[in-house]
Amino acid sequence: MFFLYGCAEKQKIITNGQLLQVVSPVKAEPSNPKDFETKIPDSSMIRNSLISFSKTYQRVYSDSDVISFAAGKDMIAVLKPDEIGFTVASCPGLYLKEKYDNVRVYGYEAVIYNGSRVDVYSAKECASFGIFPRLLNGNVEIVPNYIIEWAGSQAALRNAYTGEELYKGDTGINIVSAGYVKGVPVLLQDNGYLLSYDKNIKAFVLSGQMPSGYNEIYHSEGRFYGTLKDEKKFFVLDNDTIKISDETNCTASPASVSGLCGTTLITDSEIYRDMPVKGQFASTSTTFMTLDKANLNIYYLETVWQRFLSMSYKLPNACRAGNALYYKSFSGNIYKNVNGKESVVSSIPKNCLSKNIVLNYGEFYCSGKKCGKFAAPIKNNSDAVMYRRIEDNTIYYYFDNLK
Repeated sequence: MFFLYGCAEKQKIITNGQLLQVVSPVKAEPSNPKDFETKIPDSSMIRNSLISFSKTYQRVYSDSDVISFAAGKDMIAVLKPDEIGFTVASCPGLYLKEKYDNVRVYGYEAVIYNGSRVDVYSAKECASFGIFPRLLNGNVEIVPNYIIEWAGSQAALRNAYTGEELYKGDTGINIVSAGYVKGVPVLLQDNGYLLSYDKNIKAFVLSGQMPSGYNEIYHSEGRFYGTLKDEKKFFVLDNDTIKISDETNCTASPASVSGLCGTTLITDSEIYRDMPVKGQFASTSTTFMTLDKANLNIYYLETVWQRFLSMSYKLPNACRAGNALYYKSFSGNIYKNVNGKESVVSSIPKNCLSKNIVLNYGEFYCSGKKCGKFAAPIKNNSDAVMYRRIEDNTIYYYFDNLK
């Protein structure tokens, strides 16, 4: 049993504050393809390389050995084996004496927990309010002033600051989520019934019913959200108003109000395409997070031009089948080129012949006649010719060296 109730525990503060950089955006160094095109580079290394510019989501934080993370309106919390980090300037993080399995946040408060205890933190106070024994071996949620636990049809509620047990009992029907609606803690049962805590009688009582037909449902910062059974569309329930996305085959994040539909991120107000998806995910109004095994990466949601250099590249070797050229390009895509018009295909035909086909000055020649365009020569001097090729959201540059 633990007997730490109601007193803030002084702990050693992590001072490097690496996670803080996601609070105030740190823009990537400006990199613009129009600037690169102004002249032929003097560097022979660049002229012997493939240069590419892509609109990407700028990664601003990377970490390993991460166990869990959570994102709210006011902060992100990252749990590691021996520390918890916050995106709060006055409290970048605290060292931990014990190992925990998960973290949840609401406002500037967080709860971390394992199978035997919960530890309640205030990032504003930069201290623990107290370490309390688990009341149930199940899920945990933090809401203003309270910690909610539930397992099956059983639920428990305690004061987040003193640890006082306010309720523990069986609701009779399995609980699928818990949260905070209209100023009170609530339980959501799998039949859609919503139970609200009545502090006068110290019990959860029926207060309403949620819209049915959800596939998965979570709670964060006073809102329930998840995916529907019908086409797995992402939805958010906010102040009795339900918002449903047009995207299908979505998955909701347990760590924030967000859904992922392929590589498309849906939040309660915005849609973002081509996200760097890998593993678990979450988002805030400005960032996107992925946790792959124990590796966490955080990106800004605003895209920027980023420049890449590859010293090992090959110009395409084309072949011809019928009236079409086929070749693999810099992106790895295979293209079919008919009269200069390209389309992506899955493979090159077996009867494709490469005899007497050359690439010269950005054009393919078949037996000495132009038969397809690959890239545009855009600048030249006595040293080199610069070529530009555009594929999807990437611009490629390569050179013919004349000297």
